[in-house]
Amino acid sequence: MGDLEGKVALVSGGSKGMGEAIARLFAREGARVVLTARSEADARRVAESIGPSACGMALEVSNRSNWVRVIDAVSERWGRLDILVNSAGVSIGGSIEDTNEENWRLHMATNLDGVYYGCQTALPLMKSSGEPSSIINIASVIASRPMSSLMAYGASKTAMVAMTKSIALHCALNGYAIRANTIHPGGIETPMFEDALVQTGLPREQAYAMWCSAHPMGRIGKPEEVAQAALWLASDASSFTTGGEVTVDGGSAIRH
Repeated sequence: MGDLEGKVALVSGGSKGMGEAIARLFAREGARVVLTARSEADARRVAESIGPSACGMALEVSNRSNWVRVIDAVSERWGRLDILVNSAGVSIGGSIEDTNEENWRLHMATNLDGVYYGCQTALPLMKSSGEPSSIINIASVIASRPMSSLMAYGASKTAMVAMTKSIALHCALNGYAIRANTIHPGGIETPMFEDALVQTGLPREQAYAMWCSAHPMGRIGKPEEVAQAALWLASDASSFTTGGEVTVDGGSAIRH
């Protein structure tokens, strides 16, 4: 019997990278998983590869009405939601001098507004069962170790962390059986990471080595390592953990 047997989970950004790894692991641990992506075809492709315990849906996270539609579908099909993972995100390089307003708004709309919409629209359904539930928001080591070249990304993730702590407090103080925590990945082998390598303007091998050197463990992480942290936060094993920050960053946050 898996750690998530009988639970229903919703994972945004579930068609690739960390979101896909989380969706796959949750399904193996017994959860019924709704994974979402901008592309319904991509979401369905991954869901079908997981099996009958998963389904894929289109979701533009920066659109509140999209969230309402997805949450309504989850409610109609299962009548409950035990786990919400906000994994969808964007990262485009830019300092304070070369980040234009479009870049700034995109980061805030996706990485911050999208998480706000997801948490707010999911909360009534999560409350309704009265069962222990978990909100897991994927932040970044950049939230605690800012980079001059990732200004908008870092700002959006830092704000997400503060919002998650506020949600955790609100749920605890109101007696809701809902916990809220963030995971802070370092460099992880994902399509977004590959984009980050390109954005350096360096040859891939040189850029990859540079990113490895930012992690005291000397390597880049795997999506499955982030998924294991999400599993712990989703399961009853973390029942006394809320408002916390789980780092999966190879020591990056504590480097000199």
